[in-house]
Amino acid sequence: MGKKEKKAERHRPKLKARKRPAGALREEPKEIAVFDPDAVERVLDALPSKEEASRIADRLAGLASASRVEALTALATAELCVGDVAAVLGLSMSATSTMLKQLRALDLVKSRHAGKQTYYSLADARVPQILEFARKAATPAP
Repeated sequence: MGKKEKKAERHRPKLKARKRPAGALREEPKEIAVFDPDAVERVLDALPSKEEASRIADRLAGLASASRVEALTALATAELCVGDVAAVLGLSMSATSTMLKQLRALDLVKSRHAGKQTYYSLADARVPQILEFARKAATPAP
């Protein structure tokens, strides 16, 4: 999808203020007064589509649990089976398996089968960078 197609899909606010008669009901959104229309246009061009923003939020929500962060950190170190991840995290096999399925649905981890075992690893080599960024962001500034 090209840049112009994305631009057309996005809702664009009206950029000039319009006076409403006193006492008039707000049946439609008020137009927005903008001080720097060029800057607003650049920002609107840089915004992700609603669908892309939703995917980003879903992936970030996948990190919104200490256990998931620990699991992803463990999988950044080595490919592990469900039992090994459960042992590392101190969780039940059932809880670990459910968590890994959720992380797989978010495309954060991938699985492979070897006999009766299912092994998990990171689906994207950028996940450790995201985890490191989050770790630094969570550290209080000196």
